[in-house]
Amino acid sequence: MSDSTETLPVPASEGAVPVLAGPAHAPAQHAHPQPVQYVVIGVVLVIITALEIAVSYVDEKTIGPNWIILMLGVMAVVKFTLVVSWYMHLKTDSRTLRRFFILGLTGALILFTIVALVLHAFQPAYNHVPR
Repeated sequence: MSDSTETLPVPASEGAVPVLAGPAHAPAQHAHPQPVQYVVIGVVLVIITALEIAVSYVDEKTIGPNWIILMLGVMAVVKFTLVVSWYMHLKTDSRTLRRFFILGLTGALILFTIVALVLHAFQPAYNHVPR
């Protein structure tokens, strides 16, 4: 038998079936990040967190509440993406696992949006304060 193929026992009518084996036919694996990359991402996360805290202390009259919400939301999405892609190793996982994660995340966001819109539709009935 050679290094690159092996034979499996099969019924006599079909003959031997070659099976590819060896490092040339192993599935491709992504390089694991080095520890220094984790430290750099950690420092970036700390900086973004400090910016979030600073933005939360900004007076609403200075830039407006909508801009504060937008800035905090963008920073939260950036932090979420960094944590998921690096610390949860989604960046180096297979495409199938990435697609399952994105499908679940998309479903959760759609469900959240539907619930928020339904609750907003009923908001006047719940928050009605007689004068």
